[in-house]
Amino acid sequence: MADCIKTDIFISGGGPVGLLIAYSLARQGVDSLLVEQYVKEEQAMYGRATTLFPRTLEMLDQLDLLEDLNQIGYIGRNSVTFKDGKRVTSRGWHVMFERMNGTFLNYCLNIRQKYSEEVILGAYQKIGGQAYVGWKLESFSVDHASEDDYKVTSQIREIKTDRSLTVKSKYIVGADGGHSLVRRMTDVPFEGDKTDFKWVRIDGRFKTNMPDADLGFASIESRSHGNVLWVQLDHGVKRIGFAMTDAVLAKYGGKLTEEQAKEEAVRSMEPFTLEFESVDWWTLYSINQRVADSFFANDRVLLAGDACHTHSSGAAQGMNTGVHDAVNLAWKLGGVVKGWYNTKVLQTYDSERRPAALRLIELDKAFSATISGQVPDSHKELYSDANELFTKLFNETIQFNIGLGINYQENIINKAPSTGMISAGWRAPDALVYAPGSRLPTRLFHRMKNCGQWSILVFAGQPVVTSERLASAVEKLKELANTLPHGMAQFLTLVAQCAAEGDQVFDLPKIGHVFYDQDRAAHGAYTISTKNGAVVILRPDGILGHAAPLDDLDSVVTFFRRFRIQSQFNTSRIELKDPGL
Repeated sequence: MADCIKTDIFISGGGPVGLLIAYSLARQGVDSLLVEQYVKEEQAMYGRATTLFPRTLEMLDQLDLLEDLNQIGYIGRNSVTFKDGKRVTSRGWHVMFERMNGTFLNYCLNIRQKYSEEVILGAYQKIGGQAYVGWKLESFSVDHASEDDYKVTSQIREIKTDRSLTVKSKYIVGADGGHSLVRRMTDVPFEGDKTDFKWVRIDGRFKTNMPDADLGFASIESRSHGNVLWVQLDHGVKRIGFAMTDAVLAKYGGKLTEEQAKEEAVRSMEPFTLEFESVDWWTLYSINQRVADSFFANDRVLLAGDACHTHSSGAAQGMNTGVHDAVNLAWKLGGVVKGWYNTKVLQTYDSERRPAALRLIELDKAFSATISGQVPDSHKELYSDANELFTKLFNETIQFNIGLGINYQENIINKAPSTGMISAGWRAPDALVYAPGSRLPTRLFHRMKNCGQWSILVFAGQPVVTSERLASAVEKLKELANTLPHGMAQFLTLVAQCAAEGDQVFDLPKIGHVFYDQDRAAHGAYTISTKNGAVVILRPDGILGHAAPLDDLDSVVTFFRRFRIQSQFNTSRIELKDPGL
């Protein structure tokens, strides 16, 4: 190994967020070097993040990770709530499952972080990625005056041998947790609050007489321990979580041993019984709610995951939010490094993900209080029962919590559509379509895997009606394709009927693979008239970027001109009616 290594992207932190970024970059052909100071075999093997929500599952599926994760985790599709030993049907997590509309992944996946990290790391290594485990970032600097593009110089050290290396990179990503060295060395403020709430989490094998303990989720509205969490995890393991009030914690002098935590767990489950067969992991922790002032600093430094936002685990948002960060960042970073996009695209990582984190923190302030059994002062006039308030807040924000409702404002990669009813910046719908030959449907998302590639969907509608406009649109799209770098975009044609072969449908040149939308499910999901058709542009992360009628391809061309590096965007062959952006 040389004393100095060059790489496109240096990533500090080998948790799920850092691994996902490295893996996603590798799928795009972008080189990265990842360091993780903790040797996983020597670290606490279990615990930490567990529950993954539908939108997270969709993104992991498009990264070809979900199948392996599903083989390990527990598929949760229901929940039960109890108070004083009696079933409560008006409150609880079960409402979340009723709202999982518009996705084929209408479940939660409960898998401990140890196993999700193993799956991502295995996939990363399978395609040639290398993680430097047991290595620690010591320092880094950014030299904007450097003659080449490797403007970041990082010093790393192998902890066991004390060996040091220098890493030269174009960008550095801090995915190194709440105490992020990358964030601190960049002097990015990490403002927020340290609350008085303290929670316990215990993973292990338990016995209980609580009904429906294996549904996936349960809530117990305890008078002494807040809203008690019960989760079925992988490998027959369960998690129990509860709040430690000041009065309860005072019994133990402000500290807690494992045995004392188990005693309180038993009390939190009353009137049901709880027996411990084994404990894999447990923790007592305080809740901090902080957001970094910027997720993109000094033109070369990016922050992701806990390095730029921390909060409670009350709504199970930790790893889910981190996955959103990683998926949002990786395709933008990869495209900039490859010379596809100008750096304004990287700025959208901050402008999209930071507002989402700020909203999460605001929700978490109310969630952490109500789960701890307290009603925030701002709600005391209307609510006296913390559980009722939690239910109201949770129900109002379900789409955000499960990820399907997370959306971004208009910017250079989100342009207001001129057709359809889906706004730019929102998740694109999935739908069942048919490939030529097979009579079995395929999910549209499965034809749009995330390798940093845009998907341009040509909704052909009924060709007998749209044929003239369609022919013109296809020719213009082929000209557009010739101006885009190889691998930047794929084209799919969706026809609202079925035929023996793609070309037979409309006797016109096609662009990309043809799929039959004979049930009109895709046209309907995207609110596209089969009499008019449309072109819909989807970002690599599955967010709708723009949509236009078949006879308005100028707006499609100008959309890409907004963020492409102009010297590489040859539009000489494309005649524009309106050259404006």
